Amino acid sequence: MDEVILSADGSLLDRDGVPAEDALRALGARVTLGDGYSLRGFMRMLRRYPVLCRLNDFAPDFAARYDSCPKADCLPAGLERLELSRVVEMIGHPGPPRLEIYHTLRGILPDGGDLEIRSYQVEMLLDAPLCLGSLRHVVFGDRVAEFRFETVCNLFEFFEGVLWQLAFHGTPRECALRR
Repeated sequence: MDEVILSADGSLLDRDGVPAEDALRALGARVTLGDGYSLRGFMRMLRRYPVLCRLNDFAPDFAARYDSCPKADCLPAGLERLELSRVVEMIGHPGPPRLEIYHTLRGILPDGGDLEIRSYQVEMLLDAPLCLGSLRHVVFGDRVAEFRFETVCNLFEFFEGVLWQLAFHGTPRECALRR
């Protein structure tokens, strides 16, 4: 399988629309997001393919939390979509030069501006359309002269990128301070 389509119902499909029987075999396949794909589809994928939960320490918790999530209308006002982007950043000062590659999950407003989503519970973002944003190449911190490219990632990179970013978005309900 060289391409895997992530469907809104949590299925992994080959390009002919046939569901994947073994999610692990699809990890190296290029990701295409199906129509209506959102974080809800990602959570459903965790439930449908429990073997994926063994790949990341955050996955079992998110899979378990899904049953207690609202069934619809989990989209903050004004948020158009979520974008998972990859950033390749060349860093030279201070210290020795290095290259960092990481993912970001950003909220995108209708005018194209960013919305900080870290303060939102994951449950509040489930119905936000999820798409792949452009790859950003930042050279020595110069964000004005950054380059942008089409993002291509395999299922493992997508899976890890989303989970890593979700782990930092929102305080768990159990830890929230109440006044």
